[in-house]
Amino acid sequence: MGWTRKLGPPILLKSGGRLITLTDARTLMTTLPKNSQRAPYWQYTRALLADAAQNDESNMVDVRAQLFRALKAEGLI
Repeated sequence: MGWTRKLGPPILLKSGGRLITLTDARTLMTTLPKNSQRAPYWQYTRALLADAAQNDESNMVDVRAQLFRALKAEGLI
């Protein structure tokens, strides 16, 4: 399935944007300032997203929960 894998229900951002796939989440991460990208919560999120893109058996509940934590920490949701 790869990076087109869906996150589950779309995640709505404060900006009005939506995260639907792993690609959407990865793209959002790469647009963050570098110091934000280096934060431990984004590093862990990045690892979970990469694993989910490579392994169809990855637990998407865990991926989604960590993504929510990182987005909340950045004030994006």
